[in-house]
Amino acid sequence: MCAYRSRRDVELKPLKKIEIFNYSLGDLGSNFNFQLISFFLAYFYTDVFGISAGHVAGLFLVARIWDGVNDPLMGYIADHTRTRWGRFRPYVFFGAVPLNLLLLACFSVPDISPSMKVVYAYFTYIVHGMVFTAVGLPYASMSAVITQDQQERALISTLRMFLSVIVGMGFISIGTRPFIAKFESEADGFFALASIYAVVSSALLIFAGIKSKERVEVPPEKYHLKDIIPIVFRNKELLILSLSMFLNTCIWVVGNTVGLYYFKYILGDADLQSVFFRYMLPANGIGVVITPFLTARMGKRNVYILGMLIVCVVTLMRHFVPPDSFGLFVTLSMIASGAMMFGAVCQWGMVPDTVEYGQWKNGIRSEGIPIGFFCFTLKCGMAVGGALAAMVMSWTGYVANTELTGVARTAIIWLFNLVPAGFALACAITLCFYKLDGPKYKQILADLEARAGKKQES
Repeated sequence: MCAYRSRRDVELKPLKKIEIFNYSLGDLGSNFNFQLISFFLAYFYTDVFGISAGHVAGLFLVARIWDGVNDPLMGYIADHTRTRWGRFRPYVFFGAVPLNLLLLACFSVPDISPSMKVVYAYFTYIVHGMVFTAVGLPYASMSAVITQDQQERALISTLRMFLSVIVGMGFISIGTRPFIAKFESEADGFFALASIYAVVSSALLIFAGIKSKERVEVPPEKYHLKDIIPIVFRNKELLILSLSMFLNTCIWVVGNTVGLYYFKYILGDADLQSVFFRYMLPANGIGVVITPFLTARMGKRNVYILGMLIVCVVTLMRHFVPPDSFGLFVTLSMIASGAMMFGAVCQWGMVPDTVEYGQWKNGIRSEGIPIGFFCFTLKCGMAVGGALAAMVMSWTGYVANTELTGVARTAIIWLFNLVPAGFALACAITLCFYKLDGPKYKQILADLEARAGKKQES
């Protein structure tokens, strides 16, 4: 068993369940914000706010190009932060309210000209992404300084996924359409819903930031902005895992982006989306619950690969299900949705391990830069997935609230099924090159401890 160190240079005690729960609540808070954006913002922009799918695609891509600068810079800032509350916690509890005020701005419909609406959408969405990074990156980085135990990290990841995907996504995916239907206009409904989630999200993030503790203390690393590139690109395990994150994110972002269009225009009833997700949530719950048992026997990487292969096969099968076979459509979707949880849980349990790998490989310990790069690839996946869906719909002649052309209908069907299947297969292949699991990680921790001991002796 490896001996990891606290700020008093003694072996850390195992995390209490309440400590894991308190920290994980922050993911629920951030996902009330994140999931509302990822599920409904594209639809809100085209069918409520009134800008074209082409503008939406451009917006998503421009925002992520800026993140290529913003995310590593935020990682550098977080790594070099020193306060009496810790390095990462202040960003979580001080950034919660600004983040959610920007959520309200994104789901507002100001009375301005069409051209100014495009400008407004660009400004609010890009600034929201910047503040989300300023909160989400430090929050994710805390997972590397709460514990170095792989099983505890897996447990934290499991609970985070349960709260964010099952609870958070459950409320948003099932409750959004019925809630909005109570209002005279979709614009009023979306703003009211965003207001509720903004309050809850802020409260949960503030609570998690205050209650969590940064227990793993290492000597401050002195590195400069120019070191960001080698910190990232000499960490091959981080690069492989980040590519898998990008591909995995594209799976669900493409599906979520066109999901409401699929139910509204292909199945003929937008309210079926809420019915659909009533079945997906139990499947997600099962996937989250069984993942730790599978990883204990197979390892995180292998479980992740298994999940992606199941998603690929089942999503391909779903493509050939007729629209009137809703039961079979739901059954296959439940299998794919449960398998998606294998990746969702495993990837967040794997990324803190790349911090120690990077320290072992490069001689520089940084939580903010590796996890910042990982979060950047998540947002790249969101951008590419969302932009791809929006571009294809624009190219195939999609016009909101009209009868779709045959080409536009086919595009939505392919985007909902075949494109995610392709991303899932690519993700599984990528993960075959990831080697940081089990014995190798334990050896890396032992090597780092030996190096630290030699430094103290000298």
